Amino acid sequence: MNIRKSSGFTLIEILIVITIIAFLFAFLGPKIVRYLGQTEEKKVQLMVGSLREALINYKLVFGSYPTTKEGLKALVENLHPNDDRYRREADKWPFAREDEIKDPSGIDFIYHCPPEKYKNKYKQFEIIWIGSGTEDEPKFDAGA
Repeated sequence: MNIRKSSGFTLIEILIVITIIAFLFAFLGPKIVRYLGQTEEKKVQLMVGSLREALINYKLVFGSYPTTKEGLKALVENLHPNDDRYRREADKWPFAREDEIKDPSGIDFIYHCPPEKYKNKYKQFEIIWIGSGTEDEPKFDAGA
């Protein structure tokens, strides 16, 4: 009798393993993608919180928030170098770093002062993050 010892896997065993792996990816894949999306949102929320603090500091120094036209760029550089009030406080700049006024993908946050969405009902300014997608609706809207 010639009994052959095989050290390989049978086709049935390989198919079972592939099926188990496919089920794991089917159940865990969406959860992993959702988790990664949430980490991006959490990072943006921290960045917006930092911008909010910078805007409050700006208001404490100058008495008002930057206008929509000035934007968040006013936190990074003095947009009024000839104005005496701003020249006296030149040592206060920057209130924020250049990379803090952009989202993780490098797109500028949208800033409105006075806010357009709430029309002075609840907030004094608004910071909007559209996100890295191409959707029209903002993913994150914050203000004070």
